Amino acid sequence: MKKYRIIYQEDNLIKKKIIYTSCIEEEDLPKNVLEIKKDIFDFSFNSSMKIKDKDIISSLYELSLMLNSKILLDDALEILIKNEKNSLKKEFFESLKNSFSNASDINKNIKKFKINPLIKSFFKITQDSGNPSSNIESLSRLISESYEIKKEFKKSMIYPMILFITFFLSLLGIFKFVVPNFESIFSKSSMELPLATKVLLGTKDIFENYSLFIFIGVFLFSAFIYLLYKNNNNIKLFFDKLLLENMFIVSDLYKLKNLYTYFVMVDILLKSRYEFLESITKSKVLLNNQYLFDKITQIENLLKSGKSVKHSFESVKLFDDITLNLINSGEISNSLATVVYEIKNIYKKRFDDKLKLFSLLIEPLFFIIIMGLIVWIILAIFVPLWSMSDMLQ
Repeated sequence: MKKYRIIYQEDNLIKKKIIYTSCIEEEDLPKNVLEIKKDIFDFSFNSSMKIKDKDIISSLYELSLMLNSKILLDDALEILIKNEKNSLKKEFFESLKNSFSNASDINKNIKKFKINPLIKSFFKITQDSGNPSSNIESLSRLISESYEIKKEFKKSMIYPMILFITFFLSLLGIFKFVVPNFESIFSKSSMELPLATKVLLGTKDIFENYSLFIFIGVFLFSAFIYLLYKNNNNIKLFFDKLLLENMFIVSDLYKLKNLYTYFVMVDILLKSRYEFLESITKSKVLLNNQYLFDKITQIENLLKSGKSVKHSFESVKLFDDITLNLINSGEISNSLATVVYEIKNIYKKRFDDKLKLFSLLIEPLFFIIIMGLIVWIILAIFVPLWSMSDMLQ
């Protein structure tokens, strides 16, 4: 993204507008442009265009209320724009309004804004499917829930992280000032040191001599893996599968959150009179996990080939027996819309339960790790001292 300053004339006044884009020729510029300046020294990395969830939640809620009150979407957006004090949010809603009014590509118009991908996906689906009242209400609820989940997660992590950081700083102090003194004592003794002491002294040597190289190595390796993840589909698929299936508790949380969001969208589209297959297909835009995206695509292809809904969902080995039985019942009774609503609620309940379990486990887990490190240091230092004391006696 590059930063451009647009100087133009409107209502006999000279006005300025800043645009972030990778291609200025593709942008819809104001009429009567006098000058376009490219900001060569722009180091903002588009951070000035970032809209946080907490800043837009209230606006989405207001928009949902207006739509439920039978106000047209264009009029509701116009009211938001007039009442909005934040210039960035105002510009975002203006882009949305222009997209809906002119039937232009919404993704292109709002791509410059760094905002929750859910918001972009929901507005795109709303543009394609209609039914803005139901869609925006669900979006408002989802974004609020997502924000509360993040806040709850951060709250549950604050105390363990403070504890861990405090312990890490103490560990640095021990390696820097305490262990070297004991090392000189141990080096003068001819006794065989315990394994815990050898490991502690070895760790101290690594910390003193190679800590900078380790830090740089970890940083470069992380950057390399990130670039591979972004540019190699096989690597992306591997890590997405690992995140979805092979990480204790975290995988369950991640999987349940994604499936809940996905079935919320399927439920919305079914209520908007879309066919089941079309709802399954259009809702894929909400999935950022490549492995999960491929699984849903597999379901889509099986349905297109004439397979039953139950067989299609069963083949991907992603859903449990309860979900599969509900889908089978919905297919037999021709009530898939009702069943999808129930599946959505099931995933929401499971996610909430898993999040509570995670919050309960995280603190004891940190305590166990820290306690283990403390016991290791105590044994590594005091066991040799006790042995030396016995020898002296």
